[in-house]
Amino acid sequence: LQVLSGISLFATSRDIHEIALELQQCQSLGITANEGDIRKYIEGRLESSTKFKRLLERRPSVHEEIVIGILTKADGMFLLARLHMNSLETKLRVRDLRRALDELPNTLDDTYDEAMSRIGNDHKALAYQIISWLIHAAQPMTIRDLQYALAVEDGMTALDVDDL
Repeated sequence: LQVLSGISLFATSRDIHEIALELQQCQSLGITANEGDIRKYIEGRLESSTKFKRLLERRPSVHEEIVIGILTKADGMFLLARLHMNSLETKLRVRDLRRALDELPNTLDDTYDEAMSRIGNDHKALAYQIISWLIHAAQPMTIRDLQYALAVEDGMTALDVDDL
């Protein structure tokens, strides 16, 4: 492309095998988050969350278990650390939190699958619609944008405010 048109292209991606195969003849640079930065993020979440604070005040030793567990599973990915923290934050007992920490998925794909499995069957279709809208939107959507997008159905000629 550069030789033919003088255009340089810069692309970013997660480390996905199929993409790496397509770009194997291109220059690449691997970038991962600094472990210290991820640690600060985890510590910040633990200190700012009332749910985590409630559990950790009874068992302070769990604090470091969470930090080490998330750091290990995140493998340099902030997004994975965030998703894992979101999952752990839903736990009501230390035992449940420890069990969930041991069972955290190792990959982003497995983490997404696990998150989708937590959504009740009644809400799965809606969750897929929301994800589809967010992924395919030409620009970031507000909550209001999403409400309107979800309210529209095939064949509608007018929007009913009860659908918002």
